[in-house]
Amino acid sequence: MSGVVCGSGPIPVPLEPCMKSSLACIPLCLLGLAHAAEGPARLPPAPAVPFEETVFGHRIDDPYRWMEDPAQRDRLQAWMTAAGEATRHRLDALPEREAFATMLDTASRTRVIYSIQSAGGRLFYLRRDPDAEVPKLFVRDPDGRDRMLVDPAGSDGKTRAIASFSPSPDGSQVAVMVGEGGGELGRFEILDAQTGALRHRMDGQTFGDFGLSWLAPDLVSYTRAVHAADDGGDPLLDMQAVVVSLDGPKPVERIALGSRFEGGPAFESQEFPVIAGNGRDALVFGHGYGARADARVFVTTLADLRAGQPHWRVLADYSDQISADALSGDFVYSISTREASNGLLQRRRVGADGPGPNETVLPAGEANLSGVFATRDGIYVTATRDGVSQLMFLEGGHGTPRTVALPFESELTSPSVDTDGRSLVFGLRGWTTTGRSFRATGGRIESLDLDSTTWAPAQAFVATREEARSRDGTGVPMVILRKPGANGPAPTLVEGYGSYGVLTTTPFSWPLFTPWVERGGVFVFCGTRGGGERGRAWHEAGRAANKPNAHDDLAACAQRAQALGVATPATTLVMGTSAGGLLAPPTAMKHADLFTGLIPRVAILNPIRLAAAPNGPNQFAEMGDPRTREGFEALLAQDAYVMLDTAKDLPDTLVTVGMNDTRVVPWMAAKFAARASAKFGDRRDVLLRVDTAQGHGIGSSRDAQVQEFADTYAWAWAQATSP
Repeated sequence: MSGVVCGSGPIPVPLEPCMKSSLACIPLCLLGLAHAAEGPARLPPAPAVPFEETVFGHRIDDPYRWMEDPAQRDRLQAWMTAAGEATRHRLDALPEREAFATMLDTASRTRVIYSIQSAGGRLFYLRRDPDAEVPKLFVRDPDGRDRMLVDPAGSDGKTRAIASFSPSPDGSQVAVMVGEGGGELGRFEILDAQTGALRHRMDGQTFGDFGLSWLAPDLVSYTRAVHAADDGGDPLLDMQAVVVSLDGPKPVERIALGSRFEGGPAFESQEFPVIAGNGRDALVFGHGYGARADARVFVTTLADLRAGQPHWRVLADYSDQISADALSGDFVYSISTREASNGLLQRRRVGADGPGPNETVLPAGEANLSGVFATRDGIYVTATRDGVSQLMFLEGGHGTPRTVALPFESELTSPSVDTDGRSLVFGLRGWTTTGRSFRATGGRIESLDLDSTTWAPAQAFVATREEARSRDGTGVPMVILRKPGANGPAPTLVEGYGSYGVLTTTPFSWPLFTPWVERGGVFVFCGTRGGGERGRAWHEAGRAANKPNAHDDLAACAQRAQALGVATPATTLVMGTSAGGLLAPPTAMKHADLFTGLIPRVAILNPIRLAAAPNGPNQFAEMGDPRTREGFEALLAQDAYVMLDTAKDLPDTLVTVGMNDTRVVPWMAAKFAARASAKFGDRRDVLLRVDTAQGHGIGSSRDAQVQEFADTYAWAWAQATSP
């Protein structure tokens, strides 16, 4: 397990003349601005339509509210196209762009292997070869030979990427979901693992984060969407967990959990229902969760589920703070942070009379427990400490845990249990290692000889752990990544995220990050509160209404890097991706003197409007519920678009957006860029990089990623090196 309020409707006020006459008018009447002389890069002006409302006593001035209106979609796209063209002209002229593009192309032409799963003596994994645009699904047969099974690329030029795959218990079949156009929606197809021939195709669409679970060789479950994005609906609302029988010539799907399943646990519209089993035991999990740290947990028997009459028994509610769980026979193992911020491991037996009492198997310690996995010979527990992964093994599922030594300081990735329950398969990556793969059996690990290659220059980089001191005195973990022997101030990107309990200071080497460092730049990864570096309390201290703590933390990391002589305010930029939009832009406005640039990437920038956005209600539990005073005020404290109204300054800014983004609605970026340009464009660069063919970045092609980071790095370098 893992884990956007008051809509105004159509705007009756007419738009300004340039918007009224013709969509083509926008680029024509603004052509001169796109080719402006030297000076701040100002976007074509977007029509500002007066709109005010009062929400829980707070007056909200929102002149770009019209951009949210589906009826104005074409006009919004026309303005974003014009803004994107103006930005494209400025980015193409940057002196470092060609050099960064060349270096990114070279660095990304390495073999990358990940998401390894073991089934029936076969290894299934995703691999992107040096000449490939997107990863392909490969199989290693028992004889040790590797072969390509699925190449998602089509002949029509559209970007397609494998979002999820799941092999059957005996390894003879594999379910694969492919997303198109950089988006993350698609349908599962079940293929023959030997020939690649299509055996079954699921009826419903699903989202890339949801896998398919093999409950038995002839029974699977997946979570499907009810609403179609093409019709303007939110595909992440009212989702259904269905059970699919593969017995006949056509799969038969039955709803078994979710808001539309009668007789089961009640679900809110934004909750995600998921059914999962290990294909070996008589029990099956049901989960309810979303973009939050915890889940609700239910259990039923496979026999009842197969019969179409699941009797869901409640094991945990959100208040129990269950972050991970696993089945082992008639025992359920789970990690809870309710009584211990770092988490403790507990187990309970589920018998015919229902669940028994919980017993603590592994008490809380200094490390943050993050995952639990059941194999035939024991229980594996993953943990982290300031982002660095640890692995423990409890032989027989109880007793004193044994630490499993990992070969280097690393992040443990994509752990999964072999379908026969024999072993745990996982990847490791570090600051100078893109990825290696391992199998753990009986608490001992061995290499699978399925390793990524690391770009040679990146193998020499140096990662230094530091601690910043936040405004309230809290120590904040941070990592500085740079070339060996580097000294003196250098162009520096300070990266923060601070949401969902996700780690930022965990070791990793990513081909697209390495050229910035090789060119002489520095990355500072800041583990602000709201992330998961120091347990559940650390997450809560930077979440929702506490997000201002994370703003202070991020500023403190920049100050620490500057105090160490790594950077100066003139060479420091701050970057936030996705939920990092709640973090980086407000920090930049509150501490404009610390930064020469701001880069919000596919970012949540107007969270008080989450209720009006696809995938918005899913965020309420983490960020705040705008339907309540408390939740709305929490969102207001994180809302960069609203903050622009009273901000005294803003660093030069490059906003990036993917028009096919199904996670963060594109109008958030458009509203922020339009308002920032209108207010600060006379003295600050405000650019909007628009990618019409990509989404949130999850399913982007290699070339699309190269082009985005070439733009980002070239612009950042220019900001950090200009006199």
